[in-house]
This record gives sequence, structure tokens and C-alpha cells, in this order.
Amino acid sequence: MPHPLIYFIYCQILGYMWGYGLFGILSVQMYIYYIHFNQKDTWKMRLYVWFIFLLEVIFTIFTTIAAWNQYAKGWGDVDTLSYIDWSWEPLPALNGTISSMVQTFYVWRIYNLTKNIWICILIEVVAVAQCVLAYYYGIAVSVQGLGVSKLVGLTPVVSTWLAGGVACDVLITTVIVYVLWRANSQSTFKHTTNAVTKIIRFTVETGLLTSVAAVVELVLWLVQPRYYVHFIGFLVLGKLYSNALVATLNSRALVFGTIQNGAYVNSTGSAIPHPSSSFWDDAESKITAPLRTLRSQTVHVTRTTEVHEDGDSHEMIVVSHGISMDS
Repeated sequence: MPHPLIYFIYCQILGYMWGYGLFGILSVQMYIYYIHFNQKDTWKMRLYVWFIFLLEVIFTIFTTIAAWNQYAKGWGDVDTLSYIDWSWEPLPALNGTISSMVQTFYVWRIYNLTKNIWICILIEVVAVAQCVLAYYYGIAVSVQGLGVSKLVGLTPVVSTWLAGGVACDVLITTVIVYVLWRANSQSTFKHTTNAVTKIIRFTVETGLLTSVAAVVELVLWLVQPRYYVHFIGFLVLGKLYSNALVATLNSRALVFGTIQNGAYVNSTGSAIPHPSSSFWDDAESKITAPLRTLRSQTVHVTRTTEVHEDGDSHEMIVVSHGISMDS
């Protein structure tokens, strides 16, 4: 057996195992989302989240088929390991779709924070481009016969695809943190400052996770393309994106308080209404009362503010200087 092929097998097995682990974490995240937010978010948000989860289920099914065909059904057949299983064909497209959908979610978030259409267009173009390259990669591999040794010939496509993902993640994290930092620095109220600080910290943590994972996959591909170590990142990166998205939605409980029996409870033990957001401008409001923990004096991060609410479960505080805080 060729030495590089051994590494390919090792990386596949690690990718499968870590992918299953991340899928388990995602399932728990989805359970939390279903219990506490599924009836409160708008139908658009629910559809978006559950569609991404469906794609992850399909991705996991195909990786399970691949693992079975190569290491159970094909046990002892070395030639089987020299080719990528047919079930790998849709994986690049699924990966690209999931990552671009999550990135688009954050682009929409940035637009509601900044109202700057140009930076959003720039990031979205990069997100769509890396998704298109993922589709192209999957088609090219299928056309060339799924041979493992032929993957190196697609280095320019893979490098551009991964570099686009890295650039998109870094831009998203940088813009969101900068906007929230400016809003935080202009606030003179403790409750607002604490809430925004939590949002900044969580944004950095989730954004840094996906950014580092994308950078590592890109570096591994460029440094050791013939050892296929980057396949570990390929098998887990999409699930990192999905976990980051659902964790961001579930983090509302951490920002506004803990959840007890389906209701938010603040530090004093008082129940508070469900927060809303402007992620979807056309959503109708389901909220009948303003957020108690962010009373009127706490939302005035500058001399003029407007509180916009809709059916989603975040709150957007629009600052007079064109900056807003998404909680």
C-alpha cells in the first residue's frame, strides 16, 4: 500500500469520528433550540435553521455510507481504498452550501448592524464564490473517476475555495466585533455594556473557531497535499459552521439571562419577555412587551436610539450614528 494512502485512511477515520462527535453536539444544540426558541422565532428563521440541520443529516448519512463501503463492505480490498467512494460525490457541494448559508446569515446580521450594503455585498460575493468552487470541485472529482491520486491536480481550485472561506470568516468576525466594540464604547449604561461585552466575546469565540479551522485546512492542503491530512478539516468544517450558527441563536439565553421552564430569568430571578431581532425585516412582531432587562435607560447608547422588534428572538438597538447592537 502506498505510504500516502495510509495517511489518507488515517485522516478519513479521524474525520469520520470527529464528524460524528460534532453532529452529536449539533443535535443537542438543535434540541435546545427546539425547546426554547422554535415556537418564538419567525418561520423564516426556523426554516433556515432546520434546513441547515437537514443538510448536516444528509452529509452524515453519506459519510456513514462511505465508511461502511470502504472499511466494512470493502474490508481486505486494497483497491477499494485507492478510490473515493461514490458517496463522497455530494459532500463538497453540501459543505459549500452549509458554509455559505451560515456566512450569509452573518452577512444579514452585519447589514442590520451597519446598514452598509457594500461591505455586505463584498462578503456575500466571497461566500457565494467559495460555494461555487466547492460545487466545481465535487463535479471535477466525479468526472475524473474518483481516484485519490488525481486530487492533487485540483490544487488551484481547492486552494481558492479554502482561501475564500478563510477570507469570509475573518471579514465577518472583524466587522461584527468592530461595530459592537464601537457601540459598546459609546454606551454609558452598565446593563447595555455588559450585554454587548457578552456578544463580542461570543462572536470572537465562534468566529475564531471557524476561522482557525478553515486556516488549518488550507495550510494542510498547501503544505502536504499528497498526504490528504486536510480531509480531517473537510469532514468537520461544515459541522463547525452549523454548530456556530445554532450556538449563536441559543446564546440569547446567556446574554439576557438563564432559561427556566422555557422563560428567561434575569439575575434577580424575575421572568423577562423573549428578546427580538431585526435579522428578518419583513417578519411580524410576536412580542407584546419590551425587554425588561434592557429598560429604556439602558438602550440609549447614544443620545438618540430606536428599538426595532420583530418576530425573531434577538433585539437590535439602532444607534443614531448608523451603528446598532444585535443582541
